[in-house]
Amino acid sequence: MTFSDINRPEVFTKDSTDHREFMSRIWYPVNLIVGNPMIYRKNISLIGSIESGGTPNFIFGHYNLIKTNSYLDIPISNQQSVYPVLVFSNGFLSSYDDYQILMEELASHGYIVFALNQPYESQSVVSSDGKIIPFSKEHLKNYQQGQKTTTPLWQKFWTSIDENEKKEIAKQILNSDVFMNTVLHVRADDIQFMINEIEKFNLQQDNIFYNKFDLSRLGILGHSMGGAVAGQVCLTDNRFKAGVNMDGFQWGGVISGEIQQPFMTMYSEPFSGVNDFIINQFKNKLFLVTISGSKHMNFDDNQIIMPSTKFIGMTGKIDANTMKQINNNYILSFFDKYLNNSDAPFPSDILSNYPEVKVITKQ
Repeated sequence: MTFSDINRPEVFTKDSTDHREFMSRIWYPVNLIVGNPMIYRKNISLIGSIESGGTPNFIFGHYNLIKTNSYLDIPISNQQSVYPVLVFSNGFLSSYDDYQILMEELASHGYIVFALNQPYESQSVVSSDGKIIPFSKEHLKNYQQGQKTTTPLWQKFWTSIDENEKKEIAKQILNSDVFMNTVLHVRADDIQFMINEIEKFNLQQDNIFYNKFDLSRLGILGHSMGGAVAGQVCLTDNRFKAGVNMDGFQWGGVISGEIQQPFMTMYSEPFSGVNDFIINQFKNKLFLVTISGSKHMNFDDNQIIMPSTKFIGMTGKIDANTMKQINNNYILSFFDKYLNNSDAPFPSDILSNYPEVKVITKQ
């Protein structure tokens, strides 16, 4: 599904007449499955390193042989009259294709999930009309320049044991990396525009989703930069009732603003505590979930579909299937609690059976 905001200039191109256009894929529950399952990814030639000399595309050649649990254009389930809606934001330089296991899990439990792909800063985006939008090399240059500027600050941040000092260093990081702040706010604006359009779409009788979106039960989640987007959107849009940040440094206005919604921050072992300096900015329930043995890339699908990621150090020592279960179960249970008004406590006794997981709850 393509969204076109004709009133917002595209800041990632030099064409002064260009306006913001982005894409979303929708996962949703169905009654009857008919046809062939969707393959994991078609556009194999577009996958790979965005830098020359990086990972060769043939490494991903098996992706178009993997069958998912998703099917295209099947009528939505009638088991419920309406369904809660989730928005997912992927990590910087990645794609919504990299998180299909989680999307399917959420949809199979009664959620409609809109996952966005961001043109020019995702590895590649294929629009609904087949147009291919590659990652911008200029963005890579801007990203790398920002990394050079902020690396000394990050070193000070990680070695500091004083929360007030960390907060001041974080402000310097946020003010220094203009490009990543731009990415964050463009994504947040994309999501808010999309929800405005979804509200209209929900009332149009000529589509399979007519009157199926329960936007009073709206949540957001994301990984890495997408996790920071989740926090920023909760800060600025009270239509969202709950949010999850999967291992993302919290860019944006949360450092001085207040998030009123229930929120869960999930940490890999190396990133544990990266957002603890803003704990006081969360005014509702806040859950800090640390998963020992995990790394930053354990939150996407590659640990399952490409086991070699563990051997080359991209993912941690935790068993991939265990990590998948932890990620899926914690996120599903969190949204069941705060969007579906589940009576079950969070975290539940079942979730507490994972010895790899440590949870700190803040009021």
